[in-house]
Amino acid sequence: MVTAAHGLPGSTLPRSSAALLRHAAGVSIGTIVYALSLHWVYANLITVPFAYAGFTYREASPQATVATIAVACAVAITLPARPQRVSHVMLWVLFAVGVAPALLMVAYTGYLEADDAVLASVTVGVAFGVATVGTRLLDGRGRSAALAGCSSKGEGPLDLGPFAPGPGSHPGRRLPPSAALWAVCGLHSALTYGVMAATTGLSLRFVALDDVYDVRAVYKEEVQGDNGLLGYLLSGQANVVNTVMMARGLSRRNVPLIAVGVIGQLLLYSGTGFKTILFSFPAVVLIALATRVARDRTRAPGVAYLVGPVVLMVLAAAADDLQGGILWTSLFARRFLITPGVLTRVYVAFFGEIPPAMLGQSVLRWWVDYPYDRSIPLEVGQYLQPGGALAANANLFADGFANFGHLGVLGTGVVLLAFLRFVDWSARGLPLTVGAMVMMMPSITLSNTSLPTAMLSHGLALGTLVLAVAPRVGWEPPPR
Repeated sequence: MVTAAHGLPGSTLPRSSAALLRHAAGVSIGTIVYALSLHWVYANLITVPFAYAGFTYREASPQATVATIAVACAVAITLPARPQRVSHVMLWVLFAVGVAPALLMVAYTGYLEADDAVLASVTVGVAFGVATVGTRLLDGRGRSAALAGCSSKGEGPLDLGPFAPGPGSHPGRRLPPSAALWAVCGLHSALTYGVMAATTGLSLRFVALDDVYDVRAVYKEEVQGDNGLLGYLLSGQANVVNTVMMARGLSRRNVPLIAVGVIGQLLLYSGTGFKTILFSFPAVVLIALATRVARDRTRAPGVAYLVGPVVLMVLAAAADDLQGGILWTSLFARRFLITPGVLTRVYVAFFGEIPPAMLGQSVLRWWVDYPYDRSIPLEVGQYLQPGGALAANANLFADGFANFGHLGVLGTGVVLLAFLRFVDWSARGLPLTVGAMVMMMPSITLSNTSLPTAMLSHGLALGTLVLAVAPRVGWEPPPR
């Protein structure tokens, strides 16, 4: 029997087994609470006012409910217990806002029969498990080499690779460490705000949440067909460039730099009406706090990431109850959590009966005949709202099913794993909090778009570049 120094007090379990059990119990309880909260909000607050948009409800059998919750708990257990790399944080964020709703809502959205729904849930769970388990296995393979360069704070390896100064280099003869970062950010900012000034114009005003749809309609009308470049630049500016400015300012307690990032976001929000831009700053601050909690060995990091959506749903419902509306629940619960879950099932139901797209509008367009007249989101939008112009954008796994069925879902998990490894390579030597702040918003976009689209149009590729060129030092607060 082991002593308390090697395991839990009074336990015969070794320390590693006890930690694994604590992690499994914590994330399982968190996932169950998440599942119950999501079900209550969807059934009681969403389905009636948003039934016209395809948010239907059908009471699930106990067997299907237990099966889907069990799949979600099993997937949650495979996530890293204590995030130590940027990929770990990205996996937790993607699970909380995209994968968990897709797994948990399968039983009661009403688009699939029980057997088909559970099969789809298992397929998505296995595909995401490829990324989570693969990341942990590859982490373990490289752990011996990384231990030689780990900092005492657990920030990860200090090997700077190509970013380390060469032998014999003189500080006075080298570019400042942050020169490459600010060159990338400055060039992207100049292009974004320059193109925006020439098309939609720049104005710094706060747009009320009730008025964003009018602003958004004007924005789309002005840029449609005129300058597709702005669509590519704007998301990267909002999700990555302004975010890294705020991250640098927060870490260095540099108020002017924080102000530059915040003002930049307000300019984008004023001109587009995109609400995600408005809430990006508090979201970045929250992910920084969650990452710091995750680094504390006395806390359960999985619970830190799972509690966030539950608290968000509760606060939104309470605010709507006080105001007598549905604004906050629609904005946070429906937009960020429920829609990815519903559309995953819609994609499976729709493309389960018709030929797959087989990337005919993407990388295989020269070899595959695309069988539809509209893009995938617009085709699914017609299925939900015949005669309308709804673009039903779904998450990366739903897009995988639309292109290659269940095999496409599994293939998406493999591609996600490869991309996450590249992100970790780019971020090596950076503090974990910094990498998490930069990649949070691009990671969230994977809950409603494909991986290639998120890379090109929503900042995933740009964020990886920023991590690669960012200085490895200077992220600590200045000495008093």
